[in-house]
Amino acid sequence: MKPSVNARVAVSPFLISLLIHSMQLGVSYLSMANKPIQWAGQDTWIAVLLCGLSIHVVIWMMYGILNRNETDLIQIHHQFFGKWAGGALNFSFIVYFLLGSIYQMRLFIEIIQVWVFPDIEIWSLALALLLLVYYIVAGGFRVIVGICMFSMVQHLLIFSLVFAMPFFHFNNLLPMLDHSTNHILKAAKEITFPYFGVEMLFFYYMFAKTPRKSQKWAHLGNIITTMFYLIIILSLLLLFKPDQLSTEIWPELSNYKFVRFPFIEHIEFIGASSLIFALFPVLCLNLWASTRVMKFMFKVKQLAALPILLILIFILVCLIPDRNSIEEMRTWLSKIGFYMIYTYIPCLYVIDIVRMKVRRAV
Repeated sequence: MKPSVNARVAVSPFLISLLIHSMQLGVSYLSMANKPIQWAGQDTWIAVLLCGLSIHVVIWMMYGILNRNETDLIQIHHQFFGKWAGGALNFSFIVYFLLGSIYQMRLFIEIIQVWVFPDIEIWSLALALLLLVYYIVAGGFRVIVGICMFSMVQHLLIFSLVFAMPFFHFNNLLPMLDHSTNHILKAAKEITFPYFGVEMLFFYYMFAKTPRKSQKWAHLGNIITTMFYLIIILSLLLLFKPDQLSTEIWPELSNYKFVRFPFIEHIEFIGASSLIFALFPVLCLNLWASTRVMKFMFKVKQLAALPILLILIFILVCLIPDRNSIEEMRTWLSKIGFYMIYTYIPCLYVIDIVRMKVRRAV
């Protein structure tokens, strides 16, 4: 059954690129360089390109599934696996999206506590953020798309690299291809975590006015993400030695220390606070997709399910005590997301191909 999408809430196909990029960005990219650099050193930029290329293949598979079935993942699960197994898979996506939201919010609060307001309470900032998220998600899908578009202003801060250019050491990139293929692939695996979020395409595909024409824009969104991450990794490699980067918690924020203005003493305060523009699209889309799944599973309105999920997120965010717990959560999310992107989606693609051939044979 093809779910009905009101033409009034549908968006132009080119906005899919914006949604892809916004979901991939998030706050987690701040620590994307730590572990990959331990494996690939100055060749980490190659791992970024390999990871971006692999995500293009995943997007192609997702569009193959979506174009053939002309529906979203909620209905695809029911069609492929039946009511109970399909419902269980849909529920697992709710859990996955909620865990992702909890991690992103707790990480943002940690950054604000370290860089801006050391004495701020977790619960107070979490409450303020979730009230804003409720206001945005309650406005509907088009409002969320507008927030994703507005969040692009954070990219203006990339021009701060101009101040760091005099300190670039291009010798840091040499010797090139000095690491084995195995080490580069391990670095690529570690760097996949910031790319997660592309699976949200399964849920907002039907909200494009002409879904089939949105594929090129989805690939463009992934290209923008890859170029953004490539610039970040190259700038870090040019500024710091690999040994220095492997010990940094959020090396991307260290770039702001090279910026000097006579009227702003600590530009890193602005850089850390601007991460809220990366946080909101991820939180809003995760909660929108979760409430949409609950709408079809439990026959409740999205606005009725939203406060329940927000309260659950608030409680769990407040229960995460320290940085070690945040890193442990990141490790688990990285494993779950990796298998979802690189195992579950290809398996779903193969099942769909086989299913179509069987139906044609019959």
